[in-house]
This record gives sequence, C-alpha cells and structure tokens, in this order.
Amino acid sequence: MADKLVTEGRWVVGTDGSARAEKAVEWAARHVSERTVPVPLLIVHAIPEAPIPTRNAAATALVEGRDYKEMLEEKARRIVTDVAERLRKQYPNLTIETAVVEGHPADILARAAKDADQVVVGARGAGAPAMVKMLGGVSDFVVQHAQGSVAVVPEQADEHPGAPVVLGLDDSPQGRLAMARAFQAASLRRVPLVVITAWDYGPYDAFNAEIWAHSMAEMNQMMVEEAEKLIADKVAEFPDVDVTIEPVRGRPETALVEASKDAGLLVIGSKGRGGFASLLLGSTSRHVLRESYCPVVVTRDWAGWKDRRGRGQSGPDSGRLGYTGRA
Repeated sequence: MADKLVTEGRWVVGTDGSARAEKAVEWAARHVSERTVPVPLLIVHAIPEAPIPTRNAAATALVEGRDYKEMLEEKARRIVTDVAERLRKQYPNLTIETAVVEGHPADILARAAKDADQVVVGARGAGAPAMVKMLGGVSDFVVQHAQGSVAVVPEQADEHPGAPVVLGLDDSPQGRLAMARAFQAASLRRVPLVVITAWDYGPYDAFNAEIWAHSMAEMNQMMVEEAEKLIADKVAEFPDVDVTIEPVRGRPETALVEASKDAGLLVIGSKGRGGFASLLLGSTSRHVLRESYCPVVVTRDWAGWKDRRGRGQSGPDSGRLGYTGRA
C-alpha cells in the first residue's frame, strides 16, 4: 500500500535509483544538514497507479504468483530504504524520512512544493537530447508548476566547496525571495555572495571609444547603486556574508551561466510569462536550468519555507559587514 505523503516544512527529493537522482539526493542531504533549525529530508519514490509490466516482468510475476504492482512497490521500498540507511550513516543528526507513493514523479514533486521548505530534483543538463530540451523533463515540469522553491541539480553540475553563492538580481516578488534564499545559503555555507545585475540597453556609440567607455562606466555605477538599494536590508540582516555586486552588460541568462562556472549555487526568481502561461518558465530560467554548471534554486513563492533566518550572526566573522560594490 502506498504511503501518505506529508511534505510540509520538509526538503523533498525524488529518486528512482538512477545516478542522476542519487546525485540530487546526496546534494539535498549535504545541504539540508547545514540548517541551524532542523529540517527533515523526505526521500520519495513514485510508482505508476496502473503500471504496465514488460514481458519479462509479467513472466516473473506469473511464475512467482505475485501481483506486478506489489513487486514494483517492493523494489521502490528497497531503493528508498537503502538510500536512507546510507545517508543516516553520513549525517547522523539529520532526520530522514521515506515514502513510496502512486503517481507521476513530476506531478508529485510539483504538488509537494506547495508546502515543502524546498523540493530538490535532478536534471538532464546541456547534453540532453534535443527532444528532451524541446519538450522538457521532470525538472522542467516541477519548476514550471511548483508554487514554492525548487533546487535543480543538473548532470554536469560540480560541487565547489567554498565557492560563492551567485544571485541573479531583479526587483520582483520572486526576485526578492531569491535574494532571501541566496543570503541564507551564503550564510549557512560561510561563503561569499556574488550579486549579478545585468543590463543590455542605453545609447551606444561604437565609433567613439572614449564616449563608449564613459557610458559603460556610468551605466555600471548606476546598476551598482540600484543593486545596493535592493539588497540593503539583507546586507544588514546577514552581516557575516561578504557581498560583491557585479554589473554585467549583456543578456542575464548568459551572465548567470558564465558565473555558475565558479559558483557553488545559483539562485534566481522565476516570474514566468504572465496570464494563461503564468506557470511556464521564462526564457532566462529555462536557459539557466539547462546550461548551469552548478545547482540552481528557482524561487516562486514562500510556500513552506520555515527556516528563513539561517545561521545569521553566529559565524566567526559576525558583525563584519564585508560589503563591496564592484563595477
């Protein structure tokens, strides 16, 4: 019998036993264990409501006199139990729960984000087949439809211990939530925060290098000043976080993917496209998710986020503002 799914206030990660899913599970366990306010990790395995067995599976079930769905559920429970036991040895202070539920994994994880602290999902990255890129996979569906925050761990994502958290800055409700998540993550990891503010507008004079250089400097300074205003409250709230603002001329998705090469985490807000398509990913989010070299957190709503404060001032450098604006 399938389990009742209780996701409120938890980090929820899906697994099917694949290497891609295991990478997401390991990432989730490592970083949820950093929380100062304990947050349980729920490992979920989804099985079809009406599974269609392969010829070999059907033959095995017939020979053993067993129901195929029961065999499928038993296999799923072995997978989540084995994963949970391994993680409990690695993270003895972490509360780990497991659940085997019926339904499509993408739909289950998307619904979990309604009250989960965070949902974590593995993703096929830049090397995914063209059809997957066009139609999307589980991670795309989850991010498109989730009301809360989703962490996506691409196949090509590398773990960079001590690397900064990168924030894609924008002044929207989703962007402000991304800001809060980014500051918290940097504080918990005790790493710097790099704030990317991208621009691609203004008068261009390609034939006068002096005027162009002056315009660039003015625009960069303006972007830094606007960014300073946006993050001022969080800078005051997290004095242990060393912040650098990097204004970049160009498309934001290009700047963020480039920054992800040397980042430990990338945090962005997803506004979608509004109206009927409000649940769809915007072009920036979709590009970043597919091409990022590090895990990405995409925010849309506060949902079940309980531990908003994070480590805060408990670090060894508490009280040191450590802020720089770099043009």
